[in-house]
Amino acid sequence: MKLQFKAALALSLLSLMYQPVTVSNTQYVMAEAVETSVESDVVTANVSQPFHYNQHAILELDVEEGVQIEQIVADVSQLGGSSQLNISPELLKVTLSVTHDVEPGDYSIPITWWDSEEQEYQTETTVTILPREKEEGELDWDEEIIYFMLTDRFKDGDESNNNPWNLPYEDADNQRGVYQGGDFKGITEQIDYLDELGITTIWISPIVSNIAYDVSSGTNDGAFYGYHGYWAQNFEELNPHFGTLEEFHELIDTAAEKDIKIMVDVVLNHAGYGMHSKDSDVDDAPEGYPTEEDREVFEGMLRDSPGMDSLTQELSGLPDFTTEEQDVYEQLVDWQTAWLDLSTTPAGNSISSFRVDTVIHVDNKAWQHFRNELTAIDPDFQLIGEVWGASATSSKGYLNSGMMDSVLDFEFKNYARDFINGDFRGVNSRLERRNGAMTSASPTGQFLSSHDETGFLYMINGNEDKYKVAVTLQMTAKGQPVIYYGEELGQTGANNWPVYDNRYDLAWDQTEDNDILTHYKKLLQFRRANSEVLARGTREVYGQSLEDQWTIVTREHEGEQVYIVFNLSEDSHTIHLPVSAENAVVTDAYSDNTYNAETTESGEATVELTIPPITEGGTMLLAVEEGELTRMTEE
Repeated sequence: MKLQFKAALALSLLSLMYQPVTVSNTQYVMAEAVETSVESDVVTANVSQPFHYNQHAILELDVEEGVQIEQIVADVSQLGGSSQLNISPELLKVTLSVTHDVEPGDYSIPITWWDSEEQEYQTETTVTILPREKEEGELDWDEEIIYFMLTDRFKDGDESNNNPWNLPYEDADNQRGVYQGGDFKGITEQIDYLDELGITTIWISPIVSNIAYDVSSGTNDGAFYGYHGYWAQNFEELNPHFGTLEEFHELIDTAAEKDIKIMVDVVLNHAGYGMHSKDSDVDDAPEGYPTEEDREVFEGMLRDSPGMDSLTQELSGLPDFTTEEQDVYEQLVDWQTAWLDLSTTPAGNSISSFRVDTVIHVDNKAWQHFRNELTAIDPDFQLIGEVWGASATSSKGYLNSGMMDSVLDFEFKNYARDFINGDFRGVNSRLERRNGAMTSASPTGQFLSSHDETGFLYMINGNEDKYKVAVTLQMTAKGQPVIYYGEELGQTGANNWPVYDNRYDLAWDQTEDNDILTHYKKLLQFRRANSEVLARGTREVYGQSLEDQWTIVTREHEGEQVYIVFNLSEDSHTIHLPVSAENAVVTDAYSDNTYNAETTESGEATVELTIPPITEGGTMLLAVEEGELTRMTEE
């Protein structure tokens, strides 16, 4: 194959903006029983261990030799999950989760299975749910505040690893397409910055060794290297640009001292360009091009005849793993799960979660196997999946399924855009439905920007006032806030290959006296102080004035309430909030102001406060002491 042709094919979709297409994946369809179900001990079941709502356990089936099972479902509705949790007949095991509102105790799990004659059978097992004993300041999975960075673009902490392969980066005609120097040491140096911002989980881009060569070589497209990490050459080695294993351990330990977890991005769908055996016939191979020895690692694992559906296509022209084949997905999972042990430091700390790339392009059995193997190693380990186009109300079957523990919410940025353009009623209604679709065992991560999409601030034409209100919506919504590095400084850009202005170097010279950064810090401090209310609470409009462009939303959980005020107007607005007690005090965490109740001539206790204009953040973060706000009439 000519390299020029391959580069032209691949780079037409180089942004890795994976679009949803028709899924050709392992699907489970309920068999139609030909007879009434019967009890049977041919299949027995057990659960690996007791667990609490922030952990997992494995439901495993033991099948009598010679019995052919076509379909298995478990009813885990007593655990807050599905009444029809599909279990792969090939795997005969699935990972279980439980929601926070399930009381500790023993619960029955009915299991239904069908044989090759479509006869339906029943069995059951018991699971023990433990109480969750949280330490002070400890957060659950659904409470995490995630900061996503392209490691290469965050901070250069060690210039000696900037060109470990001695490639001609300095000659590249597109300097944004080469490595910028960011590494583990750089993140470690800036842990205090992330801690002060309020981050609880750092999501770093894939850490494994990537293809080294310029994939644009031989074209006029501009140099482009695998700095982002999604083009693996060897899943068992660290990318030398990012540092050594000892330096990775130092990052993990330093973060742990601040109660910050490390999430690693992983890819099971594809290898890097040039890694297929058919890629050996290349004229004038550029420096760093994969060798035959490199390609042998994936021999027999890559698809020879790509299809057109989501499972079998070569995504962006990348060599596609045949993840429907058992030996292939087991090998991929072995490579990835090995990093839990490799990442464990002498102090006993390790990575805590994976962000999973291109979920819809991998067979479901592979994901169930991946989740099972992770559970066996560490019941606390979590997965958040990139299910392109997913949302809280449409997770495409990957939540409550023994596969993903969370998915990224691709719809939220549209909610935020509509909200800051004045659609209070429509968006609040949609967010109320979004709240109802999520549980603590199936949250979604709301983001505004990413490396694969045009930045949100750029999308709204750089309007920083509206942007701050959008951030307030994001940080106070149910779900896991996901911050894209640099957003907190007002950095943004277009998704314009091959430069990618949305993949900037973090602007460390803009961290002082930055009012957007201050806005983020106030919001995240408030979220941390009211974590369970904001992660799990209901959402309801308390009061609003569509004419004056302000709205107040109540978030409530187990008797605790907070109130979020949004103002899109350039005017401030003085309002009176009715309270239940004459000695009530309302505190605004955004301004640090407090407001005491006053009694009107009619005997009603109210609090007078002034909503700041959008030019001053357009945000109030209210809590009430010695009483509560009573119902306000919509204006």
